Amino acid sequence: MKIAILKPHKEIPVLAGHPWIFSEAFAYSPEAENGEIVIVKTAEDKDLCIGTWNSRNSIRLRVLSRDTSVRIDDDFFVRQFTTLRNWKLSRLPQNTNGYRIVHAEADGIPGLIVDQYGDAIVFQIHTAGMELLREPILQALKKVFQPKILVERSDLDIRRIEGLSDQPVTIHQGSINEPIQFNETGIRFEADIIHGQKTGFFLDQREARRIVGRIAKGKRILNLFSYSGAFSVHAALGGTSFVMSVDVSVSALESAERQFRLNGLNPDDTTKYGFLEADIFDLMKEESAPEGPYDVIICDPPALAKSAAHLPQAKKTYTSLNAQCLRWLAPGGILLTSSCSGRLQPEDFRSLLRLASGRAKRDVRIVDWLPQPVDHAERLAYPEGRYLKTAILEVQSILR
Repeated sequence: MKIAILKPHKEIPVLAGHPWIFSEAFAYSPEAENGEIVIVKTAEDKDLCIGTWNSRNSIRLRVLSRDTSVRIDDDFFVRQFTTLRNWKLSRLPQNTNGYRIVHAEADGIPGLIVDQYGDAIVFQIHTAGMELLREPILQALKKVFQPKILVERSDLDIRRIEGLSDQPVTIHQGSINEPIQFNETGIRFEADIIHGQKTGFFLDQREARRIVGRIAKGKRILNLFSYSGAFSVHAALGGTSFVMSVDVSVSALESAERQFRLNGLNPDDTTKYGFLEADIFDLMKEESAPEGPYDVIICDPPALAKSAAHLPQAKKTYTSLNAQCLRWLAPGGILLTSSCSGRLQPEDFRSLLRLASGRAKRDVRIVDWLPQPVDHAERLAYPEGRYLKTAILEVQSILR
């Protein structure tokens, strides 16, 4: 393997567990192919780590192992996947077989996402390093999980930063002509792993959905940006008196209705369930919520700040969205609100919520602040992996 040498003291973040080494940290850079595995040495000529190199990116090297003698092959990934599976399965809620196996850097495999949905495995390759390692990754996934269906969803614009083109959706094993069913805490869901967003389902909101199920009894609930209706199903099974699912996508609402039927719920019962095709940002211009009032509002929009350039506008949008949600709630009302924009820091999100409550003239208490779930857990040494922020707020009073 080719060798890269660091400037003095630049090894400290890696020794603390950070998975990235930036371009300015190197005193000597090898002539390496993008994605090639390289040994990194300290300024004192001591072996530090091995990782994947990319001269196109300011993140010049992504660490794979502190053991510079290890071979990055099928067996390496078999060991990694087996360890991660065992660790996560022991910590997931009971009756759950939909979860994230590999969460990229946070799980020690930078540039790789792997999700399991029942008998199906879906993976995404984000970086040049993982691109060159696709074959050993495939073989290890087959050995460890023996999936009936193995799908790659590397249809990602983010790959262009690494000098890669987005890949067509590829079925590497098995066949599929309908969404895959799986369990989340005993509740049945389906994931459209071929056409759906991300890998087919938003697994990272599992804990927030469980909370909605626990507080739903007898309450009227509005689920904005409902996508495939997972929050709404938890609410319905928790005994909501009425839940309205709102999304701009007709196909998403149709999926939500199927999710209801999977769990023995009748989505055609308009006394209990509503499905509204609408642009949420247009709805927010209305003085009152559609078919309101509501006791609980769920506001879980898609990422609004996909780059640093989008962040200023995203902050304005998050503020106005949450201000209107709070206006629609009476004292005692609950707002569960999220941001999955990694560019937006948790304290910034908290500040935006404070500003939103002021604009809405609502005195608001923070009931809970949810971290990422255990299968998406962040590493202390890698704060860049912290992306999901969920607050549960209660309106205390209306300010005059």
